[in-house]
Amino acid sequence: AVVSTQSTGTIAQALLNKSYALIGSMDPYVRLTVGHTTCETFTHGNGDKNPRWNKVYHMPLPNNTSIRTINDDADEKSLTEDLRVAFAKITVPERVFQGHTVDEWYPLSGKLGVEAEGSINLIISYTTMPMMTVPYQRIHYPYVQAAPAQFYTPVVPPPVVIRDQDIDTIKDMFPDVDKEVIRTVLESKRGNVEGAVADLLQMTGDQAAPPTLPSQPTPPAP
Repeated sequence: AVVSTQSTGTIAQALLNKSYALIGSMDPYVRLTVGHTTCETFTHGNGDKNPRWNKVYHMPLPNNTSIRTINDDADEKSLTEDLRVAFAKITVPERVFQGHTVDEWYPLSGKLGVEAEGSINLIISYTTMPMMTVPYQRIHYPYVQAAPAQFYTPVVPPPVVIRDQDIDTIKDMFPDVDKEVIRTVLESKRGNVEGAVADLLQMTGDQAAPPTLPSQPTPPAP
């Protein structure tokens, strides 16, 4: 089984023995390091020698390893670098790993000497939780054969055959129109003589009755 472990640390408050602020009060904050994880509290403005944070952090931890914490009480400055007021290096008690929650005060060291700057209140717990794992499953998708591609051949109309006889017939009706113009009109009408005559009437502006096409000879009966 895969197991995930994490510690829960609450940075509650601190009691400092000296204020290092030249003017006014100190604005302390804490930087907490557990393993390879570093957290930082908010700044308690004017907290001076008794700052309070009550900030809770959850930090992942590898299995069966010792935990050491480094706590820095620092005074935040707006115009200069922050001043390190106090620090502590704490080994988490063994009973924490047995599932107990520890609420203790730890001494702080600094300019006044070892464990002489005051103390900080930390609440520490340690939990072990099983992680949910999902076994790998290969998903088989049904094979669907694609439909064959269909190609459509465009229908090309047969070429238009313009008969010289039709050109001559229309020429007799419109002697002033050039034969090439008549041929072009016939091609646009796909050889339809009546349609070509109607277009030529519009082109020439002839408002008179349209000329009568010569009758075609009646083929002999079989």
